[in-house]
Amino acid sequence: MASNPQEGQPMPGDKTLHVWSKPIEQNEATTVNGEHGATPTNNRPTISEAVSMIKKDDFANVANTPCARQGFITGIASGAGVGGLRFVLKGNPGSAANWAVGMFVLGSMASYEWCQYLRREERRQMKRHVEVVSENRREQARKIQEARREHDKLEAEKKAAGKPWYKVW
Repeated sequence: MASNPQEGQPMPGDKTLHVWSKPIEQNEATTVNGEHGATPTNNRPTISEAVSMIKKDDFANVANTPCARQGFITGIASGAGVGGLRFVLKGNPGSAANWAVGMFVLGSMASYEWCQYLRREERRQMKRHVEVVSENRREQARKIQEARREHDKLEAEKKAAGKPWYKVW
């Protein structure tokens, strides 16, 4: 696939690995020596490469990412609830703020991962339903084909039975 002249933005028809990732390159399987094949395992991406891939638009469109909105809402609610409760019980605003931030992060991550798990399960179930429906359709088509063959066979027998035995032509 040809890369887009814009800075890392995928074209509408390009395949992407994820919502925020770069388009898949065709020459991705080339090694350091230029040979085609498996990439070496020691070429792992660095943190600086990962950070350089982040764009300003990614933060503007975070609410459009599946499960992100639910994760943030759950994180905000859990952080505010635990932080407020901690402040009321202990009276220390610094400690309450730390607990609130920690619970925001934990609640957001847990909710996001749970939502992603449910999406994966739904996708798996939908795939299974499609397989079952296609199998049922194949079975119905096979039965119809067998019934058609049987009907044609009976018609041929009936036609042959109606013909007099003494007439050869």
